[in-house]
Amino acid sequence: MQTPDAATQWTRHWLYDWGGANVDLFLTIQRALPDGWIWLPEILSLLGSYWGAPAVVVLMLVWRRMQVREGSTPLDVTLCRFVLGLALAFAGAAIFKAMFALPRPFVVLGDAVYRAHSAPDSRYTMPSGHSVYVGVLAAALWPALGWAGRIGLLVFAAAVGWSRLVLGAHFPMDVIAGLALGGSSAAAADSWAQRLARCVPMAWRRW
Repeated sequence: MQTPDAATQWTRHWLYDWGGANVDLFLTIQRALPDGWIWLPEILSLLGSYWGAPAVVVLMLVWRRMQVREGSTPLDVTLCRFVLGLALAFAGAAIFKAMFALPRPFVVLGDAVYRAHSAPDSRYTMPSGHSVYVGVLAAALWPALGWAGRIGLLVFAAAVGWSRLVLGAHFPMDVIAGLALGGSSAAAADSWAQRLARCVPMAWRRW
């Protein structure tokens, strides 16, 4: 019978480390990009930063105002889904980071990391905060866009996740977990968003 420590190590080895493939894929992706192109993942990482969430809210408000003027359905639910989903996702991310306490790639691999341009905002690596953010963004905007916009969202989310690998901030599993957490949080917040979107205009009219 396995001890709890042995069971934990086995689970981490196969579910997180993928039997070593998680690290191998990380190093392969890092080394595939020449140093002369490092500006590309740096820009993508900047665009996919959760610090840009206030700007996204402002853009959604502007988009909503334009839709109201055109007589189409306003983006109240989309905006509420984004805000509530983001709050839920980052609360979950903070819990998971503290629970799993998995170290950053440069801590695990040391000099084997090809580059570590991005200064981490926390000691722990799973899930990726950038991936959580773009996961929420993609899931929140998904119902409001056509297929061209949806494909663009998927490409952008994948590109931001790729940038975090190239910059040495996260392993592939961190990015996958972040996208899954962000997308599921936005989906879970959908019913609350619809209720809030109905209540806010009513409260505004009463005021």
